[in-house]
This record gives sequence, structure tokens and C-alpha cells, in this order.
Amino acid sequence: MSESDGGSYEPVMLIVLGKSNGGPYDDAAVVAGMTCGALETELKITAALNTLPHERYIDSPLIKQADLIAMRHGYKLVLGEVDEASGWQHVVFDWA
Repeated sequence: MSESDGGSYEPVMLIVLGKSNGGPYDDAAVVAGMTCGALETELKITAALNTLPHERYIDSPLIKQADLIAMRHGYKLVLGEVDEASGWQHVVFDWA
């Protein structure tokens, strides 16, 4: 999304691995990896606490990987509606 689309983003942390900051990796791949890594950590913690993670929207290309991460920790991914404007899909976690 660009500012002309009505929104803007400001980085929380500079990601020097991304090409846009002089790094060797595609920006989208870096973001996908960081997103999946954060999900992995969260589900590991929630599973250890025997609780369900919060529902959320996930970028549609990451759904298959998110499902594998969920299965690894004893969850199943319940798919909801896709937000057509963003392409992100609503997901809920449940016990497998």
C-alpha cells in the first residue's frame, strides 16, 4: 500500500537484510520469514500454556506455511473470509 492508496507505513525497525536497504534478500521474502518466525514462537508459547492463540488476518500467500506451523504445535487453522482489498485472510486457531 502506498500513501496514494490512502495509507502509509513507517518501519518499526530497519531490516538491513532486505534489498530496499542494501541487503541481499527480496524484501517480501524477509517479511514472510519474520512473520512465520514470529508465529512459530507464539504458537510454541501458547501450546506450552495449553491455550489458543488469538485469531488474526494472515497474508494469503503465507496460509499454507501458517497451517504447517499450526499443525506442528497441535493446532488446526480454521480459514475465514478473505479481505478482498488487502488479500489477507482471517484465521482462527483451534485444537487439532
